[in-house]
Amino acid sequence: MIRTGIIDDDPLVREEVMFLLQTHPDEFEATLEAASMGQFFERLQLDRKPDIILLDISLAGQNSLDQIGKIKRLLPKAKIIIITGHTEPELLTKALRNGAHGYFVKSGRPERILDVIRETHKGGAFIEPRMAAYLLDSFRQEGEKPGTVRPRMPEKFKRLEAALHRREVEIAEGLAAGMAYKEIAATHHISLNTVRHYVKSLYKKLGVSSKHELIERLNG
Repeated sequence: MIRTGIIDDDPLVREEVMFLLQTHPDEFEATLEAASMGQFFERLQLDRKPDIILLDISLAGQNSLDQIGKIKRLLPKAKIIIITGHTEPELLTKALRNGAHGYFVKSGRPERILDVIRETHKGGAFIEPRMAAYLLDSFRQEGEKPGTVRPRMPEKFKRLEAALHRREVEIAEGLAAGMAYKEIAATHHISLNTVRHYVKSLYKKLGVSSKHELIERLNG
């Protein structure tokens, strides 16, 4: 059972998300809904603590990203997924830097959020594919600005990078950024089988035998 809460000042969005959660009672428990950060902190004392928190960015004119740290201090095991209509790259960067586990852009298919919750609860990190491309581009920029999100590749990887296929580098960067295989495939317009093929190639070149080991090596 995945206990899920939502913080959004749009009552229609809250209602829609809570309805979706309640249509899968064996899988999700809708534990908390709030229209503001203050209301969330008040209700947190009364309601069952959520495993997943869906957090809107703009709450009555206030930016909620600065509150992520406080949420994580109160709920260290909870995972935070940003749900928003904003697609500005700097907001994505700030959300991830502050500790968010995912970034979901509200669209015409709200039921997609259920898959995002499932993936995040399993340990994945969902980033809207159209915005993930921004992250990958930022990895390659020279003279990055302070605060740019970039995986810390170990020296061994840097030495091997010249010997890697261009596609291997792209996939390695995506994995280091926490992207799922399907997000990497969508970003680079390739198939899942192609992603898996190059991941296996990375296993061999970096001397690892699992995805977990590979990500640890890339971020080590």
